[in-house]
Amino acid sequence: MSAAPVRWGILGPGTIARDFRAGAAGSTTGTIAALGTRNPGRPELAEHFPGIRVVTGYEALIADPGIDAIYIATPHSHHAHWAIAAAQAGKHVLCEKPMGVCAAETEAMFLAARTAATFLGEAFMYRFHPLASRIAELIRSDAIGEVRMIRSSFGFAVPEGARAGHRLFKPELGGGAILDLAGYPVSMAGLIAGARDGGTIPMPDTISAVGHIGPSGVDEWTSALLRFPGGIMADLSCSISVRQENILHVMGTTGRLEVDQFWFAGGKTGGVNTMRLIRPDGSREAIAVDEPRHLYSFQFEAANRAIRSGATEFVRPGLSAADSIATARIVDRWLAEIRA
Repeated sequence: MSAAPVRWGILGPGTIARDFRAGAAGSTTGTIAALGTRNPGRPELAEHFPGIRVVTGYEALIADPGIDAIYIATPHSHHAHWAIAAAQAGKHVLCEKPMGVCAAETEAMFLAARTAATFLGEAFMYRFHPLASRIAELIRSDAIGEVRMIRSSFGFAVPEGARAGHRLFKPELGGGAILDLAGYPVSMAGLIAGARDGGTIPMPDTISAVGHIGPSGVDEWTSALLRFPGGIMADLSCSISVRQENILHVMGTTGRLEVDQFWFAGGKTGGVNTMRLIRPDGSREAIAVDEPRHLYSFQFEAANRAIRSGATEFVRPGLSAADSIATARIVDRWLAEIRA
């Protein structure tokens, strides 16, 4: 394993890139060495990325010899292009979700990384937080018996006055609730459905979905019902113009597990998330996961460990290449259902 910290370049200076930078603060396994942007004169760059070297242009960042790995934080429609370009340049890549705008793009991205023998991982930050691992442990230990049903949602409402120019309401940028958010409940439902054997996210036997396509042409709110092998049912929803509870409920033969604000655990900057384990007799057990570290620090450290060890993909609790491809295929089918 290499002892040198991984030198990261951020490709795209948007809001999610700021979270990535905050999660990397204080790390001894990696450092943010540069920021690639097409508009280096933007005054807010110095505020949000203090002390970080600014590189003009994404191509220049990828070609920079002082960079080992690229974090891709562009709009969805550009993920595949830059991930493949980075791999071909010999750079490791952590790509914001969704990996690609379809399963075919996701497969092409992993093929490029395998060909180059470089790392490629999908940045679902929640999967690396101890809360997700604790839930998987509870499921594997039969804390609620055999899983029968999963209910999960992730939704927010972009203010109406901001929608006209927002990337989530632009089809050409890969907008819509499904591409931006469905991967969260899909990947978690898949983790739970496959928790007993610890294998790849299983493909559902059936998927049915409904949704609302807004005036801009993107899906704004939508729900899907998935049936996994073994009869596990998952009721999932996501939205970009409707506020939701952002919950995870798992119902089993001997109890149920309820988690509020699951995707953000105890908060971006750390905190406590207290799950509820409810048994058939109505008794309740509070299970607290107290984690003071930044929400985005866990995926940063996991990517650094993988790169320094020579791995080319994440292992659990992260999404492996097979997990990312399975998630993309399920999202493809969900999107096709509401556009049929």
